[in-house]
Amino acid sequence: MSTTPTGPTFEPMPVPPAPGTPPAPRGNGLAVAGFVVALVALALSLVPIVNNGAFVLALVGLVLAIVGLVKARRRAPRQGLAVAGIVLAVLAGAAVLASQAFYGSVLDDVADSLDDTPVSTGDDAPDEKAADTAEPATTDEDVAADPEPAEQGTRDNPFTFADTVGNDDWTVDLGKPTEAWDTVRAENEFNEAPPAGMEYWIVPVDATYTGAESGTPWVDLTVQFVGDDNVTYSDSCGVIPDDLMDVGELYEGGSASGNVCVTVPAGAKGEWTLTAGWIADPVFFRAQG
Repeated sequence: MSTTPTGPTFEPMPVPPAPGTPPAPRGNGLAVAGFVVALVALALSLVPIVNNGAFVLALVGLVLAIVGLVKARRRAPRQGLAVAGIVLAVLAGAAVLASQAFYGSVLDDVADSLDDTPVSTGDDAPDEKAADTAEPATTDEDVAADPEPAEQGTRDNPFTFADTVGNDDWTVDLGKPTEAWDTVRAENEFNEAPPAGMEYWIVPVDATYTGAESGTPWVDLTVQFVGDDNVTYSDSCGVIPDDLMDVGELYEGGSASGNVCVTVPAGAKGEWTLTAGWIADPVFFRAQG
C-alpha cells in the first residue's frame, strides 16, 4: 500500500474589510437662519416704532442660532455662523431696549417742555372775580373796533425789562441791555472790535432755579436779539465781565447773576428774546424799555 506524502498546509489570509465611507455631514440651516434673522433685527433695532418688531426678531434669531449651535456640536457644520447669530441677536435686543429708553426720555422732555414757555410772574393780572361781576362797559361795535391785544411776551406785545418771567424750572429777571464795546475792550485787550455796522450789547441776567432737579443757567437760558430786519442775532462778544457761562449748576432755590453779550446791529432796533429750556418758545422784550 502506497502512501502519499503530505506537505504543510496554509490557511488563507483573512481579507481586511474595506473601510466604510464616513457619513455625509448633515446640513445646518438653523444656524444660517438664526444668523440672518439676528442680522435683520440688529439693522432695525434703532428705528423708532419698527424696533418693537426687531426685538421679536432678535428673540427668534437667538433661538434659531442656539439650536444651530447644538447641531454644530453634533457634527453639523456652520458652528461659527451659529455663534455669530447668537452674538448679533443679543446685541440687537440690547440696542432695542436702549433705543426705546432714549426715545421715551425724549418724548418725556418734549411733553415737559410744552409748559416751559416763560410767562410773567407779576401781580398785574386782572381780578377774575371782579371781571365776572363787572357790567360790560362796551358795545358790540366797540369790541369789533378794538380787538383784544396779543398775548404778553409775543413780538406784538413784548414784556418790558421791569417784568419778571418764569416757567416750571426758572424765574428770570433781565436787566436793561447796554452798549458795551468799551466794557468788553477793557475786560480783555485781545477782544476784537465788533464788525462794521454792529455793536456789542450786554444783558444782565438774574436767574433762580425752581425745578425739581437741577439746571445750568448758560445751558438752559438763551438770550438773543431779533432786529427790525427780522433776523435773529446770537453771536457773542468775546471775554466779558461776570460772564453767565461762569455760573455752575444750580439746584432748587439756587440763584445766580451774570452777563450775556450779543453782537447786534448798530442802534439795537428790534426786540430781545429769552428762551428758558431747549424746546421752549422764546418770549420777547421791548428793546427800549
